[in-house]
Amino acid sequence: MIARPWTDDLPKCRNTCVASYFSPVDGNPSSNDDYFCFYCHTEDNSCLYGVFEPHNGLDAARFIMQRMAAEILFAPPSNSNTDEEIREKLRNAFVSVEKAYIENYDGMIAERTSLQYKLQILKGHTHATQMSDNILYRLKEIDQHLSGGATVVIALIHNNKLYVANVGETRALLCRTDDNSVLRVVQLTVDHSLNNEDELLRLSQLGLDVNKLRNAQYLGNQTGTRCLGNYLVKGLYKAFPSISAASSEPVVAAPEIHGPIALDESCRFLVLVSAGVYKRIQEVRGNSEQTNKQLSQIIVENFRKQTDFKKVSQSVLEEIENEFLTYCLKNSLTPKPNTHVTLLIRNFNFLPPIPQNDTNTNTVQKQNNQSVRFNPIVQSKSNTLLNEMDSEPYSSGSNDLERTNDSNIDTNRSIESSSDIYPSRPYDKDRRIKGYVDFSCYYENVEKARKNGTLPSFIK
Repeated sequence: MIARPWTDDLPKCRNTCVASYFSPVDGNPSSNDDYFCFYCHTEDNSCLYGVFEPHNGLDAARFIMQRMAAEILFAPPSNSNTDEEIREKLRNAFVSVEKAYIENYDGMIAERTSLQYKLQILKGHTHATQMSDNILYRLKEIDQHLSGGATVVIALIHNNKLYVANVGETRALLCRTDDNSVLRVVQLTVDHSLNNEDELLRLSQLGLDVNKLRNAQYLGNQTGTRCLGNYLVKGLYKAFPSISAASSEPVVAAPEIHGPIALDESCRFLVLVSAGVYKRIQEVRGNSEQTNKQLSQIIVENFRKQTDFKKVSQSVLEEIENEFLTYCLKNSLTPKPNTHVTLLIRNFNFLPPIPQNDTNTNTVQKQNNQSVRFNPIVQSKSNTLLNEMDSEPYSSGSNDLERTNDSNIDTNRSIESSSDIYPSRPYDKDRRIKGYVDFSCYYENVEKARKNGTLPSFIK
């Protein structure tokens, strides 16, 4: 019987929904009560969120998750902390968790060294086969435990600012509207994989052949270049021929910190997601550059369909999982067993906030159905901005993210008969959609060019 983690008793953030699925060896996904995540708020109204993707077993991931929460929450950031102090606090939390992991497995590491020494001695004895087999079996057990670890993404909201830290391929996505009220998704984290040129440069500087690594897509026993835990590919990396030439540990636990990002009216919702989720979308739909957009579109559609916000993450994962399994069946593929997928969604103002004193979320959502609106402007294939009928534009903040990347892409649903997330108006086939083309951006640029003397002669 697995002990219930103490993180389950943390005060939950009411504006967050989460779901997790586990794909066991038989390939049939099941809802998973053993969530590898937390989402809580503190007494000073700060919020902490974390998603952990287990690798090579679950025990190390449970330890890492609970220790991470303790490192950050037992001495939470204060209002007097500067942005850099908060960033450093997150960085130190990862360092402390990695150190605690090593200390937790000290006994096994010592036993492994002792057993390997005994094995070397027994090689000279012809009648020690049974003893050698027992030692080899125990070494295999120890290596299985030592290879356990997790990739991690942490999001902290403090003083209305968002800070994000990650190792591995777990992602944080922020969906926000731009100045034209177009909903966009921004990937806040960096994937620490062998597709990341910065990571390949780091490995090259350690003396590794990155071309071979890129082709193999493995660093020892894992695909990622950073994680917490997995001592086998860190302290014992010399045992792996492909990375034994490295001058120091090639897989590291150092996180990348992003933020602070000011949370304003343009911020709609935050997504923390394990790599297993978006890689399923990539497998089925291809085009990895569009994966964040596709995931965000699925979330938006489920915001629109689901009457209970707390079930949005669950319905999104079910949709992705069903599509993935159908694809595997159609193409005679076998899904990778023992895969955990987790999706956490933190609503900012995409939906009306859930009152802190009302625990009946379904009732609250139904009461607010009429006031919930989807982003009123969508971008068509011809890049023309169109108004949906009867829509009211959001006011959009002017603050930009400190950094964006190629994931800055529109995440808008196709034009339908209503801009309501929860459609309540009966269908009217004779109803006309009001056409509108917004040329304001064009005229602004023309005026700027005229002032700068760079206006082309064919434009009057």
